[in-house]
Amino acid sequence: MKKAINFLKTAGPTAISFVVPALAFAQGIQPPAPATGAGNIPTANIVSLQSILNDLCIVFAWMFYFLIVVAVIMVVVAAFKYLTAGGDPEKVKSAGATLMYAAVAIGVALLAKAVPLIVGNFLGAGTVTSC
Repeated sequence: MKKAINFLKTAGPTAISFVVPALAFAQGIQPPAPATGAGNIPTANIVSLQSILNDLCIVFAWMFYFLIVVAVIMVVVAAFKYLTAGGDPEKVKSAGATLMYAAVAIGVALLAKAVPLIVGNFLGAGTVTSC
């Protein structure tokens, strides 16, 4: 202990600035209590066909927005490739391919928006609304 105090005296504030965070993180964290009995088992959220369709709507809505963002980024990249091609046919071809991939991403996004409606109609859900 004397060595540590002497070190802190000679090293000055620099050593203290390295030691203090380590002391702060030395606190113990209590682990959660173990689960006992059947009362801690979560119940299923899927109770009907409509709840399945609602879950599909949520998943495909996220997919729709993600693919739209990806498509916009791909269109910007394709435009950049066209502008920097300088007449090089390979670069122009690469930009055209990127633009085609963006169109495919938009098509898949629109399909993702339509899948819950198609599944709902196929399964015969009574009230299928748009997501």
